[in-house]
Amino acid sequence: MKHFDVSVRGRGAVGQALALSLARLGLRVALSGAPAPEGPDVRTYALGARSVALLQQLRVWEALRAATPSAATRVLDMQVAGDAGGTLAFSAWQQCVGELAWIVDAAALERELATALRFSPHVALLDEAPPAALVALCEGKDSREREALGIEVERHDYGQRAIAARLASDKPHQGIARQWFRAPDVLALLPFDLPGEAGGYGLVWSLPDARAAELLALDDGAFEQALNEASHGQAGRLALRGARAA
Repeated sequence: MKHFDVSVRGRGAVGQALALSLARLGLRVALSGAPAPEGPDVRTYALGARSVALLQQLRVWEALRAATPSAATRVLDMQVAGDAGGTLAFSAWQQCVGELAWIVDAAALERELATALRFSPHVALLDEAPPAALVALCEGKDSREREALGIEVERHDYGQRAIAARLASDKPHQGIARQWFRAPDVLALLPFDLPGEAGGYGLVWSLPDARAAELLALDDGAFEQALNEASHGQAGRLALRGARAA
């Protein structure tokens, strides 16, 4: 049986990036776990400078930037509104940085990481996890391996779900991320370019379970109306560009 220095269990973005990083150190790595499920993925990731630097080292970032449609969009400003009229604003210009963050297509990121892994001679993609000197569990919150090891996790259900979707707007986003923190929901519009559109956003709308279920049950037109009312038209007229998920 082939010997491995590290067994990475979990083939999401974290597991794939870890496997590539360890392989760059010359370690023999086994990567196991189910690949990403088929079907549309409406998730977006917000990545900071250190995450981008890691992806650059792994030679994945350039592929994301060159993807068609675009898989990465700059956040230049952030506008945050709270209850009772409270506001906060952040600017990349004020912070003397090129951008505050990047909004990245989750599926594209995982796809480019998987492509890089195919060219890594020190990483073996396996169906079953082999024994190794070190095991890294990157399987997320429902890790069967963690349960098998008897590692207990304390969870607290706060009674909310996040609705995610891709949106188009009739106004350019200008690199502005917009967030509303108010009881009982949190609404975030993350600038994300869409091909052929004047503006686009990734939606993350966290709501109490019952309200989330109500909004998911609405037809597209009624959902868009509720969303535009909640965002007060500050990001322009928003329209769905594909399915919603929670």
